[in-house]
Amino acid sequence: MITIIGILAVAVLAAINPVEQIRRAQDSGVESDQAELESGMERYYTESFQYPWDKLGQSAPSQTLVQTSWLNELVSGGEVKSEFVNRSSWSKVYVTLSGTEVRICFAPTSNTFQKQANAAGKNRDGSSGCTSNCYDCMPR
Repeated sequence: MITIIGILAVAVLAAINPVEQIRRAQDSGVESDQAELESGMERYYTESFQYPWDKLGQSAPSQTLVQTSWLNELVSGGEVKSEFVNRSSWSKVYVTLSGTEVRICFAPTSNTFQKQANAAGKNRDGSSGCTSNCYDCMPR
């Protein structure tokens, strides 16, 4: 009887896969921050006809990790709340300006998000053509 309970417990844990659940939750948080950043950038551009890096005299991003100076500029422009600056996501999120489109991407850590990213086939700069270990990018 105890053996059966042990086998069932192992089967349930394998089905739930707690490590995958944690990674998926982390990826969901990064994706949420990614979407909020995209919206903030769009609102900022609509209001001032430039991106934060333009106003700060910085070069356009190309596979560049999110910069605190950009986030601070979005905060000062009223596009995001000040708490947004301190998110842990920013060490994983890359920004590329391609023409007039801002592409925001991150490398998923969960199998679920990785499968979706591989299906979309986006590289770290948001361009198409990736076949494995692809990035989750916005805009979609």
